[in-house]
Amino acid sequence: MQFDYTPVPSKAVFGKNSALYLGREIKALGGSRVMIACTKNMVARIKHVLDDLGDMVVSIYDKAEPHCPEHIALGAVEEFNNKNCDIVVAIGGGSTIGIGKAIALRTDAPFIVVATTPCGSESTPIHGMLIGKTKKTGRDRKVIASTSIYDPVLTTSMNAHLTGTIGMNSLAHCVEALYAQVKSPVSDIMAIEGIKALNLGLLGSIKNPDDLEAREQVLYGGMLSGYCVTLAGIAIHHKLCHVLGGHHGIPHGESNSVILPYAVAYNESAAPDAMEKIKMAMGTSSASGGIYDFATSIGVPKSLKELGMRESDLDLAAKETVERTPYNPKSVQENSVREMLQHAYEGVRPVPF
Repeated sequence: MQFDYTPVPSKAVFGKNSALYLGREIKALGGSRVMIACTKNMVARIKHVLDDLGDMVVSIYDKAEPHCPEHIALGAVEEFNNKNCDIVVAIGGGSTIGIGKAIALRTDAPFIVVATTPCGSESTPIHGMLIGKTKKTGRDRKVIASTSIYDPVLTTSMNAHLTGTIGMNSLAHCVEALYAQVKSPVSDIMAIEGIKALNLGLLGSIKNPDDLEAREQVLYGGMLSGYCVTLAGIAIHHKLCHVLGGHHGIPHGESNSVILPYAVAYNESAAPDAMEKIKMAMGTSSASGGIYDFATSIGVPKSLKELGMRESDLDLAAKETVERTPYNPKSVQENSVREMLQHAYEGVRPVPF
């Protein structure tokens, strides 16, 4: 056995009502002038947290939008500097965390995330923003949050659609980690555990939004999914989802929900060991088919057509995906990617390529 392993450089604080530990964690990192990044809808949900922080909060930047558009991210950096903030706290999901990453990347300020979705972005080195119609991404370990707080109580207002689609994004990170370029036995353990937690928690969370035990499992799986990205990386699935989001305007959770079964089917013959681990973790006889059935059971979108993708755009999406995918266990060829996209467009049950 031979592998490299670099631990994720982040502290995790996990548990019910743990958001109320935020002040303690800000002080531990030397912060006193806090910018809160969030969406407009989040402000009312976190009133108890803001009240607890009191005068430490000098800016509430509530402009987060999907895919972190350039003008939103750079506007946050400008406000952070103008208000003489010394720490940024992102409270929300991936789009809000993207704002915090933009600030951390450009200022070296300490960065805390209070995760209200299971996206896992808080512990990944991947940063990105929407520039024009292209989602530009990069990697830098300094955008990994210094501290991440996971409070399942803050996730209960997330509706079934968001719970399912963002959960599918987390599931995709765990699945891809099993056949990513720098996978290791350590990342495999986290990936399998994450798949099990998401498989268990998503159904319960959607059936009963106030089921905190189920919400805990989803948030735990999301946390592990972020570690998986950092430790192992990504492959064609997430590159394709970035293409669909940037150029074609499809929300990230929805694209993950549709694409994952087909990306797994695409790689099924090239990564047999990973497929066995997926089947074991999900309790299914088919990796791609099991994921497709799971997606059906939680009611997430199942086709690109359903998401408003035009069939005439599939050729361009295939070409862009080939250009932007540096690694995948199976060779990335434009004709085969185009075939995969056709299946995803139609929403037919996937079959191994």
